[in-house]
Amino acid sequence: MSLQDYISEKPVIHTEHLILRTMNKNDIADLKEWMSDVSLYEYWGKRPSKSEKNPELLFEKMDRPIKSFHWGIVHKQDNKVIGEMWVYLIENDRMAKVAFRLSHTYQGNGLMAEALESVVKFCFENTELQRLWSDVHVLNHASYKTMEKVGFKREGHIREGKMVNTYCDYYLYGILKSDISNFLK
Repeated sequence: MSLQDYISEKPVIHTEHLILRTMNKNDIADLKEWMSDVSLYEYWGKRPSKSEKNPELLFEKMDRPIKSFHWGIVHKQDNKVIGEMWVYLIENDRMAKVAFRLSHTYQGNGLMAEALESVVKFCFENTELQRLWSDVHVLNHASYKTMEKVGFKREGHIREGKMVNTYCDYYLYGILKSDISNFLK
């Protein structure tokens, strides 16, 4: 398989506690519960957008086929969308950026690490991607601890750099397919 194979139909990933899948209009009520929570944006680099404050706007545009992935993270026990995961900014089908966020209600119990690990494995087992990376605000301890738990390495510290719309210090994290090749099937 390759990234090209997922342009039109995005995969669904199942883990012990989660399902990562494309979101749809039926998820609006779940998204309204947490997406506009301003505290989620403290280290995100921007404030909530109009569509994040009003999730129904997310589904007004027709989806166009793209290589990148945007999953809703569904908690199996509650059958609710509790977060999001992106793999995007894909360069030469070789490397991509990862971003994620999770409702405060579900933080602190390893669910995001479970989701991130499943996405890393999916990318390295089912696409030609060789490297995943992310930038993380230096004060966002939970996010960079999650990345480290999954195997990402801190590769740099950017001082007073720009993350989305905010100037701040942030860390660069990366993981290579070769870093986890012995864990892959």
